[in-house]
Amino acid sequence: MSRGSLPPLVHRIICGRKLAELRLAADMSQEEVAEATGWSQSKIVHVEGAGSGVDHHDLEVFLELYKAEEATREECRELASLGKKQAPRRPSVLRNHFKGNMRLVIDMESSAATIWRHNSMVIPGLLQTEDYMRYTFRAYRPSLSTDQIDQYTENRLARQRFLDNDDQQYWFVIHEAALRSLEGIDGGTSVLKGQITRLLDAIDRPNIEVQVAPFRHGYYPGQQETYAIFGFDSNPEVQVTYVEKHDGGDILHDQRRLARFRTSWEHQRVHALGPEQTRPFLREMLRSS
Repeated sequence: MSRGSLPPLVHRIICGRKLAELRLAADMSQEEVAEATGWSQSKIVHVEGAGSGVDHHDLEVFLELYKAEEATREECRELASLGKKQAPRRPSVLRNHFKGNMRLVIDMESSAATIWRHNSMVIPGLLQTEDYMRYTFRAYRPSLSTDQIDQYTENRLARQRFLDNDDQQYWFVIHEAALRSLEGIDGGTSVLKGQITRLLDAIDRPNIEVQVAPFRHGYYPGQQETYAIFGFDSNPEVQVTYVEKHDGGDILHDQRRLARFRTSWEHQRVHALGPEQTRPFLREMLRSS
């Protein structure tokens, strides 16, 4: 199983960076480019920040203004074209079973070389058992019908096929609270045991690392946040962060905010039990539950 092709967003990010580099090489500020082209400065910021793709006409204006070499022009044209590429709309395509930013998350889960994920209160969807999925769907949205829960569960299980791709490296840091929240709830013990067993199985896979941050280690930076950092095998390297929220999530790729999440990730990874310590910790939880 091979990784999917890079999402259009990644191509837009690379294209935006290259245009920013060309602008700086031409010794021009964004304000000067806006004045020379008659565009607003916010448009320059938007293109360089991959807020949207750049159309053919505008790209040629940029390249001519910056006096880019032909090889660079061709590279930027290809990136701009790939950045505008539309995903297939067939119902059989997994991403089309989701809405909003989750479609981009599906694209990234299938194509990223590395996926680092921190979860504070809920087990990551890619590692959840079917029983855990159904339990959390009912808990979070009691109004869901049985058919809706069946569909959501089927979609989430389909995402887990990405874990079978040994060409992708997954690293999960999970707070102990995500497991302990099942204790004392009617039917929670059997769900908890199944979920712990699932995590133990995941640890044994060559492309998956799992670490648990136990209560006894205390509070740590970013403990309250649930997010994923996707790293892509591109040139230059691109990382994108997805930050989960109750009503959806945000896609972040500007360097300043990415740096904050990378710093949080390093703190969280060091704070948690190591992969080899996590295994006996989970076994003890399984034995005592």
